Amino acid sequence: MLAPPAAVAEPAAVRIISNSDLNFGSFAVPTSGFREISATGAVTSSGIFALSDTGTAPARFTVQYDRGNNGRQRLNLVINVTFSAPPGFAQGGLTARLSRYQTNLPGYGLVQPGQVIRIELPNCVQRVCSTTFTVGGRLDVERSFGGGPVAIPIPVDATLVSVR
Repeated sequence: MLAPPAAVAEPAAVRIISNSDLNFGSFAVPTSGFREISATGAVTSSGIFALSDTGTAPARFTVQYDRGNNGRQRLNLVINVTFSAPPGFAQGGLTARLSRYQTNLPGYGLVQPGQVIRIELPNCVQRVCSTTFTVGGRLDVERSFGGGPVAIPIPVDATLVSVR
């Protein structure tokens, strides 16, 4: 008779989860303009005709550390988060670019692509510890003809730096 296999803990892992996208709402652009959504959801626009401000919202991300077991040892975690330069958008007669990342993380109001954001999760005693934050940005749009939806993903990475 064979013995049952020993239980093996999952490896520890850090993840960044996109809870919701940065949403600029519905608007028309005669030639060029911008719309900016702050990390708190405030909307600023120029050169556009807002069709609706409903649905505008900053993106929401959750940084999560899963220790991989149910141990209760107190951990102090440091995680670095980095936003990369977003891709450009071109479709039909529309071009758009996303810039001016803004967060609600203390000490990181405006964030440049490539800038490292340090997130500390002190006193983690659960299997999974996390924090959620919002990200706003500015969308510059140029229109020569046509129209349609604009979707630009926010590339973001999280790296575990320290577990003490």
